[in-house]
Amino acid sequence: MSKKLISILIFAALASMGYGATVIGDWESMPTSGDGWIDWDGGQVAIETLPAQYAAGTIGVTRGSQSLEMIKDGYALTLAYSISGNGQTSDFLANTTLEFDVAVPNLNDDGGWYNNGIILNAEGWGWAQIMADDQIGFWAGSGTLSRHYVVDYSAALAAMGPTPGYVEIIFLTNNDSIHNTAYYDNVVLTPEPMTIALLGLGGLFLRRRK
Repeated sequence: MSKKLISILIFAALASMGYGATVIGDWESMPTSGDGWIDWDGGQVAIETLPAQYAAGTIGVTRGSQSLEMIKDGYALTLAYSISGNGQTSDFLANTTLEFDVAVPNLNDDGGWYNNGIILNAEGWGWAQIMADDQIGFWAGSGTLSRHYVVDYSAALAAMGPTPGYVEIIFLTNNDSIHNTAYYDNVVLTPEPMTIALLGLGGLFLRRRK
């Protein structure tokens, strides 16, 4: 494969991914700052102002040195982030997937459940889930259970158009009110897998030619 073609592959991949993934939640500044994240059902105030519900955590850390501990009973619209309000609309439009990690301890060492879902509220798309509720189920001896979620929002992009006036994501959680504590980390906007594959292919051929 020629160097010219390799360069075209890499350039196309970089152009389509907006030059890289964008971290929108790692909560390394908690408890001082929640980096723009708010609590939707709690009056839409900054999470760092609600220390009984949000704190720095040490469980489920996948980026940096801490995660975000969240304590919520039952059904709730919890963590929320205004992508447009934080000046990251272009990053959202340049990528196609939302990824995040969650870890939920088995607090009673018995059966139970914890649900995660994601709502996108955006001009042109409206208010609708981009991730259906996913249930984490516990059993005796299960310990802490972890999930890595990859949410494809490309269908929403098609509906939103190139200049949406507002874009925000809201976490929808539900639990049995026993397993009410979860740890979130590494919320990232990422390119589609094909874009990553193009970069990898270009890099592979460059390495072989050396």
